Amino acid sequence: MSERLAGKVAVVTGAAKGQGAAVARRFASEGAAVACLDLLDGEGRDLAAAISEQGGQALFCRCDVADENQVRGALSAVVERFGAVDVLYNNAAIISYGNKVADMPAEEWDRTIAVNLRGPFLMAKHAIPHIKERGGGAVINVSSHGAFQASAVGVSHYAAAKGALVTLTYYLAAEYGADRIRANCIAPGPVPTDLNAVFLDDAGARAMTEAMIPLGRVGDVSDIASAAVFLASDEAEWISGAVLRVDGGIVVQ
Repeated sequence: MSERLAGKVAVVTGAAKGQGAAVARRFASEGAAVACLDLLDGEGRDLAAAISEQGGQALFCRCDVADENQVRGALSAVVERFGAVDVLYNNAAIISYGNKVADMPAEEWDRTIAVNLRGPFLMAKHAIPHIKERGGGAVINVSSHGAFQASAVGVSHYAAAKGALVTLTYYLAAEYGADRIRANCIAPGPVPTDLNAVFLDDAGARAMTEAMIPLGRVGDVSDIASAAVFLASDEAEWISGAVLRVDGGIVVQ
Protein backbone atom coordinates (compact mmCIF):
# COMPACT_ATOMS: atom_id res chain seq x y z
CA MET A 1 0.00 0.00 0.00
CA SER A 2 1.39 3.39 -0.97
CA GLU A 3 2.10 6.04 1.65
CA ARG A 4 -0.36 8.88 1.13
CA LEU A 5 1.93 11.60 2.52
CA ALA A 6 5.26 10.35 1.19
CA GLY A 7 7.73 13.18 0.71
CA LYS A 8 5.70 15.72 2.66
CA VAL A 9 6.72 17.67 5.76
CA ALA A 10 3.94 18.18 8.30
CA VAL A 11 3.85 20.50 11.29
CA VAL A 12 1.46 19.46 14.09
CA THR A 13 0.78 21.78 17.02
CA GLY A 14 -0.41 20.44 20.35
CA ALA A 15 1.25 17.22 19.29
CA ALA A 16 2.43 15.78 22.60
CA LYS A 17 -0.81 14.09 23.65
CA GLY A 18 -4.34 13.18 22.57
CA GLN A 19 -5.55 14.05 19.11
CA GLY A 20 -2.33 15.82 18.20
CA ALA A 21 -0.20 12.80 19.02
CA ALA A 22 -2.54 10.50 17.10
CA VAL A 23 -2.36 12.75 14.04
CA ALA A 24 1.43 13.05 14.25
CA ARG A 25 1.76 9.26 14.41
CA ARG A 26 -0.61 8.76 11.47
CA PHE A 27 1.13 11.40 9.37
CA ALA A 28 4.44 9.64 10.02
CA SER A 29 2.98 6.22 9.22
CA GLU A 30 1.80 7.66 5.90
CA GLY A 31 5.33 8.76 5.01
CA ALA A 32 5.49 12.37 6.20
CA ALA A 33 8.35 13.89 8.14
CA VAL A 34 6.62 15.30 11.22
CA ALA A 35 7.47 18.29 13.37
CA CYS A 36 5.78 17.96 16.76
CA LEU A 37 5.17 21.33 18.47
CA ASP A 38 4.03 21.57 22.08
CA LEU A 39 4.84 23.06 25.47
CA LEU A 40 5.08 19.59 27.05
CA ASP A 41 8.77 18.81 26.65
CA GLY A 42 8.84 15.29 28.02
CA GLU A 43 5.79 13.96 26.20
CA GLY A 44 6.75 15.76 22.99
CA ARG A 45 10.29 14.41 22.95
CA ASP A 46 9.03 10.92 23.77
CA LEU A 47 6.59 11.08 20.85
CA ALA A 48 9.26 12.22 18.38
CA ALA A 49 11.59 9.48 19.65
CA ALA A 50 8.88 6.84 19.30
CA ILE A 51 8.15 7.89 15.72
CA SER A 52 11.85 7.75 14.89
CA GLU A 53 12.24 4.33 16.51
CA GLN A 54 9.43 3.07 14.29
CA GLY A 55 11.30 4.17 11.18
CA GLY A 56 9.73 7.59 10.73
CA GLN A 57 11.19 11.07 10.71
CA ALA A 58 10.26 13.38 13.58
CA LEU A 59 11.40 16.52 15.32
CA PHE A 60 10.15 18.02 18.59
CA CYS A 61 10.07 21.80 19.03
CA ARG A 62 8.94 23.40 22.26
CA CYS A 63 6.60 26.19 21.23
CA ASP A 64 3.92 28.41 22.71
CA VAL A 65 1.79 29.04 19.62
CA ALA A 66 0.56 32.36 21.07
CA ASP A 67 4.13 33.72 21.08
CA GLU A 68 5.15 34.99 17.64
CA ASN A 69 8.87 34.72 18.29
CA GLN A 70 8.53 31.10 19.36
CA VAL A 71 6.38 30.30 16.32
CA ARG A 72 8.92 31.88 13.99
CA GLY A 73 11.76 30.03 15.69
CA ALA A 74 10.01 26.67 15.61
CA LEU A 75 9.24 26.92 11.91
CA SER A 76 12.81 27.96 11.17
CA ALA A 77 13.98 24.83 13.01
CA VAL A 78 11.59 22.68 10.98
CA VAL A 79 12.84 24.09 7.68
CA GLU A 80 16.46 23.74 8.80
CA ARG A 81 15.87 20.07 9.64
CA PHE A 82 13.52 18.96 6.87
CA GLY A 83 13.96 21.66 4.23
CA ALA A 84 10.31 22.57 3.78
CA VAL A 85 6.75 22.73 5.11
CA ASP A 86 3.89 21.13 3.17
CA VAL A 87 1.19 20.64 5.78
CA LEU A 88 0.22 22.69 8.82
CA TYR A 89 -2.11 21.03 11.33
CA ASN A 90 -3.32 23.60 13.89
CA ASN A 91 -4.42 21.51 16.84
CA ALA A 92 -3.05 23.24 19.97
CA ALA A 93 -5.86 24.38 22.26
CA ILE A 94 -6.81 24.97 25.87
CA ILE A 95 -10.18 24.93 27.62
CA SER A 96 -11.63 25.70 31.03
CA TYR A 97 -15.15 25.11 32.28
CA GLY A 98 -17.67 26.72 34.56
CA ASN A 99 -17.54 30.48 34.02
CA LYS A 100 -20.45 31.95 32.10
CA VAL A 101 -19.82 35.23 30.29
CA ALA A 102 -20.68 37.57 33.18
CA ASP A 103 -18.49 35.57 35.58
CA MET A 104 -15.49 34.97 33.34
CA PRO A 105 -12.25 36.76 34.24
CA ALA A 106 -10.96 38.74 31.29
CA GLU A 107 -7.57 37.06 31.71
CA GLU A 108 -9.18 33.64 31.24
CA TRP A 109 -10.91 34.82 28.07
CA ASP A 110 -7.74 36.45 26.72
CA ARG A 111 -5.49 33.42 27.25
CA THR A 112 -8.01 31.06 25.64
CA ILE A 113 -8.37 33.32 22.60
CA ALA A 114 -4.58 33.70 22.46
CA VAL A 115 -3.91 29.98 22.23
CA ASN A 116 -6.99 28.85 20.31
CA LEU A 117 -7.22 31.65 17.73
CA ARG A 118 -4.10 33.82 17.77
CA GLY A 119 -2.02 30.63 17.74
CA PRO A 120 -3.45 29.24 14.49
CA PHE A 121 -3.21 32.71 12.94
CA LEU A 122 0.47 33.00 13.85
CA MET A 123 1.24 29.48 12.69
CA ALA A 124 -0.48 30.12 9.35
CA LYS A 125 1.18 33.52 8.98
CA HIS A 126 4.68 32.06 9.30
CA ALA A 127 4.09 28.65 7.69
CA ILE A 128 2.36 29.85 4.52
CA PRO A 129 5.47 31.44 2.97
CA HIS A 130 7.25 28.09 3.32
CA ILE A 131 4.27 26.22 1.88
CA LYS A 132 4.18 28.64 -1.06
CA GLU A 133 7.83 27.84 -1.77
CA ARG A 134 6.79 24.21 -2.24
CA GLY A 135 4.20 25.19 -4.83
CA GLY A 136 1.26 24.54 -2.54
CA GLY A 137 0.10 22.41 0.34
CA ALA A 138 -2.49 22.20 3.08
CA VAL A 139 -3.50 24.07 6.21
CA ILE A 140 -5.87 22.16 8.49
CA ASN A 141 -7.43 23.95 11.43
CA VAL A 142 -9.09 22.06 14.28
CA SER A 143 -12.37 23.64 15.36
CA SER A 144 -15.03 21.88 17.46
CA HIS A 145 -18.66 20.84 17.41
CA GLY A 146 -18.95 23.50 20.13
CA ALA A 147 -18.60 26.13 17.42
CA PHE A 148 -22.00 25.02 16.12
CA GLN A 149 -23.78 24.04 19.34
CA ALA A 150 -24.11 26.27 22.38
CA SER A 151 -24.33 24.94 25.92
CA ALA A 152 -24.46 26.29 29.46
CA VAL A 153 -21.23 24.71 30.74
CA GLY A 154 -19.16 27.90 30.64
CA VAL A 155 -17.05 27.53 27.50
CA SER A 156 -18.01 30.66 25.57
CA HIS A 157 -14.35 31.67 25.22
CA TYR A 158 -13.39 28.27 23.75
CA ALA A 159 -16.41 28.11 21.42
CA ALA A 160 -15.95 31.70 20.24
CA ALA A 161 -12.36 30.96 19.28
CA LYS A 162 -13.34 27.75 17.52
CA GLY A 163 -16.10 29.52 15.61
CA ALA A 164 -13.72 32.27 14.54
CA LEU A 165 -11.27 29.60 13.44
CA VAL A 166 -13.83 28.41 10.89
CA THR A 167 -14.02 31.93 9.47
CA LEU A 168 -10.22 32.19 9.42
CA THR A 169 -10.19 28.94 7.43
CA TYR A 170 -12.52 30.46 4.84
CA TYR A 171 -10.24 33.47 4.46
CA LEU A 172 -7.11 31.36 4.15
CA ALA A 173 -8.81 29.35 1.41
CA ALA A 174 -9.84 32.51 -0.44
CA GLU A 175 -6.55 34.36 -0.04
CA TYR A 176 -4.16 31.53 -0.88
CA GLY A 177 -6.04 29.33 -3.32
CA ALA A 178 -4.14 30.94 -6.19
CA ASP A 179 -0.95 29.67 -4.53
CA ARG A 180 -2.38 26.14 -4.51
CA ILE A 181 -2.71 26.20 -0.74
CA ARG A 182 -5.80 24.43 0.51
CA ALA A 183 -7.28 25.46 3.86
CA ASN A 184 -9.82 23.23 5.57
CA CYS A 185 -11.22 22.69 9.02
CA ILE A 186 -11.97 19.58 11.08
CA ALA A 187 -14.67 19.99 13.74
CA PRO A 188 -14.42 17.03 16.11
CA GLY A 189 -17.22 15.85 18.32
CA PRO A 190 -16.70 14.43 21.82
CA VAL A 191 -13.44 12.48 21.89
CA PRO A 192 -11.78 11.17 25.08
CA THR A 193 -8.81 13.51 25.56
CA ASP A 194 -7.61 15.67 28.43
CA LEU A 195 -9.79 18.56 27.24
CA ASN A 196 -12.94 16.43 27.58
CA ALA A 197 -11.98 14.38 30.62
CA VAL A 198 -14.32 16.33 32.92
CA PHE A 199 -17.24 14.83 30.98
CA LEU A 200 -16.11 11.62 29.37
CA ASP A 201 -14.23 10.16 32.34
CA ASP A 202 -17.49 10.09 34.29
CA ALA A 203 -19.60 7.07 33.32
CA GLY A 204 -22.92 8.86 33.72
CA ALA A 205 -21.85 11.93 31.77
CA ARG A 206 -20.37 9.73 29.06
CA ALA A 207 -23.64 7.80 28.72
CA MET A 208 -25.59 11.06 28.41
CA THR A 209 -23.16 12.26 25.74
CA GLU A 210 -23.42 9.03 23.77
CA ALA A 211 -27.22 9.29 23.88
CA MET A 212 -26.96 12.61 21.99
CA ILE A 213 -24.82 11.13 19.20
CA PRO A 214 -26.75 9.49 16.34
CA LEU A 215 -23.96 6.98 15.70
CA GLY A 216 -24.17 5.92 19.33
CA ARG A 217 -20.61 6.34 20.55
CA VAL A 218 -18.07 8.99 21.42
CA GLY A 219 -15.22 9.39 18.97
CA ASP A 220 -11.69 8.10 19.07
CA VAL A 221 -8.50 9.96 18.24
CA SER A 222 -8.11 7.59 15.29
CA ASP A 223 -11.32 9.02 13.79
CA ILE A 224 -9.76 12.49 13.76
CA ALA A 225 -6.43 11.19 12.45
CA SER A 226 -8.13 9.50 9.50
CA ALA A 227 -9.83 12.74 8.51
CA ALA A 228 -6.58 14.65 8.93
CA VAL A 229 -4.66 12.30 6.63
CA PHE A 230 -7.31 12.66 3.95
CA LEU A 231 -7.30 16.47 4.04
CA ALA A 232 -3.50 16.57 4.06
CA SER A 233 -3.18 14.19 1.13
CA ASP A 234 -3.44 14.77 -2.61
CA GLU A 235 -6.77 12.90 -2.51
CA ALA A 236 -8.25 16.19 -1.26
CA GLU A 237 -6.55 18.37 -3.88
CA TRP A 238 -9.86 20.03 -4.93
CA ILE A 239 -11.22 20.57 -1.43
CA SER A 240 -10.67 23.94 0.20
CA GLY A 241 -12.68 26.08 2.58
CA ALA A 242 -14.54 23.03 3.86
CA VAL A 243 -15.55 22.16 7.40
CA LEU A 244 -15.45 18.40 7.97
CA ARG A 245 -17.49 17.59 11.07
CA VAL A 246 -16.12 14.38 12.54
CA ASP A 247 -18.66 14.11 15.32
CA GLY A 248 -20.86 11.04 14.93
CA GLY A 249 -23.69 13.34 13.83
CA ILE A 250 -24.06 15.17 17.15
CA VAL A 251 -24.52 18.57 15.49
CA VAL A 252 -27.67 17.45 13.66
CA GLN A 253 -29.43 16.56 16.91
